[in-house]
Amino acid sequence: MKDFFLQRRLERLEKDGNNDALLIMEFGAQPYTTHELSLILEEINRQKAIATRWQNRLFMVGFSVSLWLAASFLAAAFEARLLSFLLLALIPVSLLVALFGHAILRQQFPAFRDVHLVVSIIQQELDRRKKDASIF
Repeated sequence: MKDFFLQRRLERLEKDGNNDALLIMEFGAQPYTTHELSLILEEINRQKAIATRWQNRLFMVGFSVSLWLAASFLAAAFEARLLSFLLLALIPVSLLVALFGHAILRQQFPAFRDVHLVVSIIQQELDRRKKDASIF
């Protein structure tokens, strides 16, 4: 049993150690080479674009709740009970899809909330290196 917990802790440490964004937030960008920083910046921008796209899609799914409610009221006004109940049933489905989608998005992109901080740290380090290179 001890081996299981030790193995799980080691896997978590390895996962956290391989996450460059978390390492940069924790220790700074000085240990990385300029080429590595530019590659990390490109990767962060790519992941940010993907996460933003999925976040917008999930927002639209959550926003569709108001559309399902309005359509259900219209169906009830025209005495289409079955359609009205079907549209009302889509409301919790949409909410659950949006909530689970956001949970999965947070799991897939854990540093997405702090990505602006990581990008600014990398940009400041690259600017500092550019100034240092221009001195010589």
